[in-house]
Amino acid sequence: MFNRIILAGSAAILALSAPAMAQMATQTTGMATSADVGVEPMAAIPAGDYVKMAAASDQYEIQAARLALTKSSRPDVKSYARMMIEAHTASSKTLMAALSNSERKIARPSTKLDTEGASNISLLRKAPKGGFDNLYLTQQTQAHQKAWALHKGYALNGTDPALKQVAAGLVPTIEQHLAQAKALTPAGMAG
Repeated sequence: MFNRIILAGSAAILALSAPAMAQMATQTTGMATSADVGVEPMAAIPAGDYVKMAAASDQYEIQAARLALTKSSRPDVKSYARMMIEAHTASSKTLMAALSNSERKIARPSTKLDTEGASNISLLRKAPKGGFDNLYLTQQTQAHQKAWALHKGYALNGTDPALKQVAAGLVPTIEQHLAQAKALTPAGMAG
């Protein structure tokens, strides 16, 4: 009799934990599909390239958000920009922490913008005050689509376990940022 009670209790715990486990798995790999985001996850990316691309993405996001804090005329866009600075500073720290591993050596990425990021920042700097918000939000949508493709791709196909974990953990946040950028973008402008 006692064994049946334990068996029944164990079955109940497993039944209750299965949905939680499934939800936890989705939380670390995101809920959006390629159709939702508008891009496909990137295929096999070498760990060093993943690190460079992720760091460049964070650098662009932080610099673009700093510009938004000074050039935006909308409080909601400024609030979004503050969130971008906080989130991308944190993701940069997480990425750098994952590089500290005695099993392999991956060079620390540059803190300079890549060519695309520098070009986008230049466009933002030149944007007239009245057109800044729409340009910033359009760039945010595109940057988060690209970031989703990078991180989702590495989370699915990456070879470095520590970096896969970083990528998987960032996907849900990127999905939220993308949804927020689209929601802030005036109708007819979102890509």
